[in-house]
Amino acid sequence: MTEVQSYRVLKAHKGFEVREYDPHTLVTTWQSGDLGSSAYSAFGYLASFIGGNNQNRQPIAMTAPVVQRESGSGFEVSFVMPAGMSNVPAPTSNALRIEQFGRATFAAITFAGFARESLFRAKERKLRELLVEQGYRAIGQPRFARYNGPWTPGPLRRNEVLLEIESA
Repeated sequence: MTEVQSYRVLKAHKGFEVREYDPHTLVTTWQSGDLGSSAYSAFGYLASFIGGNNQNRQPIAMTAPVVQRESGSGFEVSFVMPAGMSNVPAPTSNALRIEQFGRATFAAITFAGFARESLFRAKERKLRELLVEQGYRAIGQPRFARYNGPWTPGPLRRNEVLLEIESA
């Protein structure tokens, strides 16, 4: 079974959760294009890295979610590294980089279906509205998260929009 990035639910609101994420590591590549085309272009680089095409020639277990963040004329696409992995091997490709993130608080809205960019954007707008209603302040760009492989039927897919919020 695929490891899912862990978090703690700090508060469940109608329509969204406030979560605390522990420090984590991402392997990231930037690809031009829209949400779908950038994810498609990035997958080969990221899959190769976890398949052992890294400086240690170390296979790494696939985890969920796959995360995208808008950046310029494209998206940064990231795989979350396993929680117990203390030394992530360096990439052999200049297209990849390792990113470290500290503990952070995010608001998350979860939804099913085949998540096209328009659906992620609509859910982002809804989450921003819910945050304002509850008195939270979002900071930074949204993270668009997909938890399932391409073979998973739409109604069973888990997708999320995550917005970092100021800690309470």
